[in-house]
Amino acid sequence: MSHGERLARWAAAARWEDLETSLQAKVKAHVLDTLGVMCAGLDTPHAGAAQSAARAWGGAGASTVVGRGWRLPAPSAAFCNAFAARAHTFDDTYELGPVHPGSAVVSAALAAAEAAGASGAALLAGVAAGYEVATRVSAAVSPSHYEWGFHNTGTCNTFGACAAAGRILGFDGAAMADALGLAGGGAAGLRQYQIDGSMADTSLDGARAAQTGVIAADLRAHGLAGPHAILDGRWGFCRVMAPHADLDRLDAGLGGAYEFAATALKPFPTCRFTHGPAEVLLRLRAEARIDGPAVEAVTIATFKQSIEVADKPTVRSRFDAILSHQWTAALALGRGRVGLTDLDAASLADPALQALAARVRVVPDESLEQYPGRWPHRVTVVLRDGRRLAARSDYPPGGADHPLSPDAVEAKFRSLAAPVLGAAGAERLLASVRELDTVPDVRSLAPLLGPAR
Repeated sequence: MSHGERLARWAAAARWEDLETSLQAKVKAHVLDTLGVMCAGLDTPHAGAAQSAARAWGGAGASTVVGRGWRLPAPSAAFCNAFAARAHTFDDTYELGPVHPGSAVVSAALAAAEAAGASGAALLAGVAAGYEVATRVSAAVSPSHYEWGFHNTGTCNTFGACAAAGRILGFDGAAMADALGLAGGGAAGLRQYQIDGSMADTSLDGARAAQTGVIAADLRAHGLAGPHAILDGRWGFCRVMAPHADLDRLDAGLGGAYEFAATALKPFPTCRFTHGPAEVLLRLRAEARIDGPAVEAVTIATFKQSIEVADKPTVRSRFDAILSHQWTAALALGRGRVGLTDLDAASLADPALQALAARVRVVPDESLEQYPGRWPHRVTVVLRDGRRLAARSDYPPGGADHPLSPDAVEAKFRSLAAPVLGAAGAERLLASVRELDTVPDVRSLAPLLGPAR
């Protein structure tokens, strides 16, 4: 049996009750976080366009579009929800990829579970299986897959979304391998958007992964089957789409060691590469009691991938700002926060922030080339009074080495969901997620997923 087949068999057999309590709590935290970022992304122009297209595709509705209350076919609902969840890149991150698994996996699992009338425990088992598959596939092809130009959030997540849906549909190991074989043909996503694209491109990658995963599982449920060696065969995903793949990462320690445990929840709505410097600068600002006008210059020394993605000294759009070390640093020092409203048009036009961002340099440092095991950034702030402040971040906040507290996770959810669901509605959904494993039919949650009335 191949590495990929063993992974498929494990995903098919994954049971919610077999997870340790800490992992169960983490799965629920990621479900809650993903529901929150779905709400936050609803009203972006590109999410609106995707929703309009999905509604035009038609079909009998079985699954809910979160925050809208619309009922669409499961693949279309998964597409819309994942698209919105990716709209601000505020969704979770498995740093070794890097890949953002929650947007695709949770969207696929929720859509499939609603369509099937599955229990909350089955939904959570599907989420856990999907996360583990997505992160293991990403680990197996990293870092060369990403360096080669592929976008893991579109490629690796396709397998995770399929595993989530297949687990909910009750596939056995052979059927799960069949379904993953079908999903692999649609595993796609390129990083060109980071150069000349927009947030619509990265949202589309995650949305197509969710949609393709649900479709692949549905096709298998209706009798189609794909190649079992899709992950590790001669012309399989890992060998073709990664110059250097480690196939052992697909199944090493399955059931004992969980790659999902390393998935981080994001405290800031910006590129994950900017999070370490942002946290450092917020701390230095508070400790030294300084603000933007006190800053003469900022230098962020870091590794190649962080520079390739997030060294954006010129910020003309929200997309630029999200991917910019310079803008995130200016927000941290100038406003003492990095929030969604700090990326709007009024903030981008703020001359004080623009001037502060212009005083931020991002430079390479070979001694910091430790990615993806570490994400090191060394930050130096020179003040106008001559003082120098310096600190280093090896792990961004929100990850296994530096986790967000449960209170912080719930506070983030409330801040994102309440404007859409209403404060009372957000609290009801939060309470339901806490007890999701006791829900006999997830279709009973549909009224909680619609907008405030």
